[in-house]
Amino acid sequence: MVVCNSGDSKLDAAVTGWLKHDKNPVTRQEVLDDIANSKWDKLRKTMLKRQKFGTAGLRGRMGAGYMCMNDVVVLQTAQGLCSYLQKVCNQSQLRNGVVVGFDGRYNSKRFAELTAKVFVSSSIPVQLFSEVCPTPFVSFATILYGAAAGVMVTASHNPKEDNGYKVYWGNGSQVITPHDDNILEEIWTCLNIPEDHWNIEEIRNHDQVKDCFEQVTSKYMEYIKSCLHEDVLEDNRKAGISTVYSAMHGVGYDSVVRAFEAANLKVLLSVKEQQDPNPDFPTVTFPNPEEKECLELSKKLAEGNNVKLVLVNDPDADRLAVAEYNVESKSWKVFTGNEMGSLLGWWILHQHTKHGSVQDEDEIFLLASFVSSKMLRAIAKGKGQLVETLTGFKWMGNTTLLLLQQDKIPLFAFEEAIGYMCSPRVPDKDGVSAAVQVASLASNLYSKGSSLVDQLQALYVEYGFHVSHNAYFLIREPTVVQKIFSRIRNFHGPGLYPKNVGTCEVTFLNDFSSGVRLPEEVNGEGHLRVLGTGLDQDYTSGEMIFFQCSNGLSVTIRTSGTEPKLKYYTELVCNAPTIAEQDEKKIFLEQIVKEFIDELIQPKENGLIG
Repeated sequence: MVVCNSGDSKLDAAVTGWLKHDKNPVTRQEVLDDIANSKWDKLRKTMLKRQKFGTAGLRGRMGAGYMCMNDVVVLQTAQGLCSYLQKVCNQSQLRNGVVVGFDGRYNSKRFAELTAKVFVSSSIPVQLFSEVCPTPFVSFATILYGAAAGVMVTASHNPKEDNGYKVYWGNGSQVITPHDDNILEEIWTCLNIPEDHWNIEEIRNHDQVKDCFEQVTSKYMEYIKSCLHEDVLEDNRKAGISTVYSAMHGVGYDSVVRAFEAANLKVLLSVKEQQDPNPDFPTVTFPNPEEKECLELSKKLAEGNNVKLVLVNDPDADRLAVAEYNVESKSWKVFTGNEMGSLLGWWILHQHTKHGSVQDEDEIFLLASFVSSKMLRAIAKGKGQLVETLTGFKWMGNTTLLLLQQDKIPLFAFEEAIGYMCSPRVPDKDGVSAAVQVASLASNLYSKGSSLVDQLQALYVEYGFHVSHNAYFLIREPTVVQKIFSRIRNFHGPGLYPKNVGTCEVTFLNDFSSGVRLPEEVNGEGHLRVLGTGLDQDYTSGEMIFFQCSNGLSVTIRTSGTEPKLKYYTELVCNAPTIAEQDEKKIFLEQIVKEFIDELIQPKENGLIG
């Protein structure tokens, strides 16, 4: 028996317990090596706490320890989830089982199969994908089968060293409170791992495991086609626009090809170097399509083939980056999530208004996270309403479903981090359906001699110029966060918040963390109160303060729920119909944001890294 003598009894107990559970030779050896080399600090970080369900379930570096992603954590999580479902779900749901999918990262398939083994060991059937699949397919399949829950093994756009475990409730949306907290509590009662749970050699042949890959894919393609009116399908066929696509070494290629076919869109031109799943992500430093380098191969391929439209999924195909080439300026426009969210929201609302039955504006809803652009509110006015939620698609997905239960029509949701929900049939961000909708919008515009950029400009003229500037600082010490927010809350003395920041007059402030709103009531179009958004309850996700200024500037400062970051999101709303005026406003925004950040966050004084 291995003995751990770190001098810390809690650590010794945690490490000994780990070695008792872990049957994986790789992670077990990692711990033995750490003990032999007295790596006590590393072991304290990995062994003394468990991961919590963040905005995207569990996610972390692959390796040994309860704070990492590994067989032990996956088995214990699956056991806790299984036990919780048995307590709260009815027999019909349990008979429908659970859905389990996985991406192309190291260990993803293994983690999925270990999860399946846990459930069939409790006589709960599993719809297990036989091949890698896009994350939104698990959301879709959970609803399709009336399953008790869904699990997607993915770390989305994280570095190659990471993996994750995303849990969907039976409604097809990511788990939220209280289920996430209750599952974590249940895990604590399910830490012991039966010997048989490690045996997954015959899992694919188990009589309670079904391969759902082809059926889900086929039904999903039917759904894609049903989301497009006959006029759009015909326009897509006639326009025949060319599109360059990259799967970013992930799972999206086959699904997007089939989705384009279902939508009558021309066969896309694929970036071969990034087409197939590759857990090493060899062509990029970070497989995140928000990073400029990730679009370089796509743009190069497009330029070589005279293609104007580029679409890039992240590795699990739940997010979408879009770029468009301007022939006159010979330059690329890479759309932000806010810009594309406004365009797609307009397009889907426009299609509904054109082809749907006439509804009162109180019946139609668009959704966005609180830190995303407010432009959709202006676009929706007179036709529908904008609902804001906490950050994270788990809130938008669940709010969408609550609206459906009230016989409302939630058409579209987006977050500034290039995530889009184009139908409540998949109550989560979906990069496959978003790719189809963007290509359909482009087909419509290109056939009229217009473009995505032209249409965005038209929206700015009609609804006002909305321009954003978002960034973050890395936070090494938690005490710095406390210092920054304490200073804001006592800016002019105890309990007195800033009235002016730089040249900006603060007209409204909402301190979500402390529940302070100044003034208490604010005139105007405010924040629509809808149940389930996360904004309808006390804020417990760290720090977040929102400022509205008289010059059209809004600023949100918040701590990240998953990373050691202090983030800020800003937007300026003004009248600027021409490109020249917009360029001036962008410079103006950067100037006043710098004033705001220097005065409130004091990055130099606090030693923050941007």
